[in-house]
Amino acid sequence: MKSREIARRYAEALYSLAREEGIVDEIESGYGRVVEALDAVPDAMTFLTHPLVPRGDKLSFIDRAFPDIPEYLRNLLHLLVKNGREGYIRLIYDEFINLRGEREDIAQVRVATAKPLSQADKDKLIEHLTAALGKRVKLSERVDPGLIGGVRLELDDKVIDGTLRAKLAQLQAALAG
Repeated sequence: MKSREIARRYAEALYSLAREEGIVDEIESGYGRVVEALDAVPDAMTFLTHPLVPRGDKLSFIDRAFPDIPEYLRNLLHLLVKNGREGYIRLIYDEFINLRGEREDIAQVRVATAKPLSQADKDKLIEHLTAALGKRVKLSERVDPGLIGGVRLELDDKVIDGTLRAKLAQLQAALAG
C-alpha cells in the first residue's frame, strides 16, 4: 500500500471521529501545533522515527511535548508509534486538511509574505478569495523574508506569485532573453 493511501485511511478515521464528537476544529488546531513543533525542531522527528529509540520513550515524549492536545489526537499519535508509523505524522495531517476541505467545501490557501499580514489584510484577502472561489477560505500564513515584498498564494496545484522576487526574476529573464 502506498504512503498516501495509508495516511488517507488514518486521516479518514480521525476526521470521522472528530465529526462525530464535534471537535474537528480542535483536532485540526492541535494537529497543526504538533506538526509546527516537529517542523521547527527536526531532531524531534528524528527521535520519533529512529528505530533504536524505545517505544515507551517515544510515547513519553509525545505526552510531555504535547500535553494540551485533544485526547483523540494523542491516541492517534500513540497508535502511530505502536504501529511503527511515526513518519506518517505530517502526511496524515496533510490528508486530514485535504479531506476536511473536500467534505466541508473549504479552500485551503497557503499565503507567503515577506512580513506578517495584519488582521485587516488577512480579512480582506479572505473576502476576495471567498468571492473568487465561491467557497469558504482558510488561510495558512508563512513569513518568508526572502520574498522581499508582495504575496505568493498557493491553492492545490495553482500558484499565484505576486512577489517582488518573482517580478525581479521575470525582469532578469526578459533582459537576458
